[in-house]
Amino acid sequence: MKLTRTDPLTRYRIVTAAILTVGFCSAFTIYLTAAEVPADPFAEFEKSKKFAYELERMGGKAALVANDFNKWFSKLWQGEMLACTIAVITVVIAAGYYFIASGLEDEARSKQTAQHSK
Repeated sequence: MKLTRTDPLTRYRIVTAAILTVGFCSAFTIYLTAAEVPADPFAEFEKSKKFAYELERMGGKAALVANDFNKWFSKLWQGEMLACTIAVITVVIAAGYYFIASGLEDEARSKQTAQHSK
């Protein structure tokens, strides 16, 4: 088997496709096998006005916002939402890799061209 050197842009596309394939397959598997999110025993209490009032009294508006953010963020890592989170992270990583790698390649080519022109 003879190894050939591929174009860097082709390599970046292959690696990006591999990242997307692994990430989406993982997300799909998680989505299919995800169990229901268990009910929160304190959900009713946290929805009450008394809880909001006490939390705001102890920590201010920032505590209310932090509590809401914490509930939202913790839901991202359970059940079917975990699959969606994995899919979004996969797209971000693949796009970041492709644009950074291809940008570094363009920069290396421009430096190489500048050195040859001297």
